[in-house]
Amino acid sequence: MGQILGIIAGLVTTFVIVFIILTFGPFIPADVISGNVVNDFLSRTDLELKLTVIGTVLYPTSFTSVNFGTYVGYGAQGSTVLMFLAWGTGGLVAGLVSRDFVQGILSAIFAVILGAFLTWLLVFFIRTTDPLTILSGESMFLMQVVLEGAIYPAIAAFVGGLLGGGISRERR
Repeated sequence: MGQILGIIAGLVTTFVIVFIILTFGPFIPADVISGNVVNDFLSRTDLELKLTVIGTVLYPTSFTSVNFGTYVGYGAQGSTVLMFLAWGTGGLVAGLVSRDFVQGILSAIFAVILGAFLTWLLVFFIRTTDPLTILSGESMFLMQVVLEGAIYPAIAAFVGGLLGGGISRERR
């Protein structure tokens, strides 16, 4: 049960951290997050579009020439310091809730994967009116871009989950 709660707590913590930092973005140094990303976030009025901008921050694509932010047309165009800070903290919270090394690591990594799938579904349903095209080529390419973008977050969450699980494990 601790691992499931760790997944949820880590995922929610990560998204809330990025949401708060982007909300107060004009007061945050440009080294943490680019002003263009903050402007994209603040200019969107719908929560779905704000969550998409958060998704572009949290899942930067590293292996293909297509970046998630470039693909959707707004948001972060590459990896940011905020992504590492958010996923490291989310992994730490997931590990703290899981209360063990292995469960902490797994809950942190599963939080990254669950967030990637939820971000894929969010962007898919924003971009289309036909839910039957979920297995189309464009949808699968979007899922590939998001899942490739989950590699660096998984590393940051791994470290956070390891630390959180080590801090909160039961000692004998």
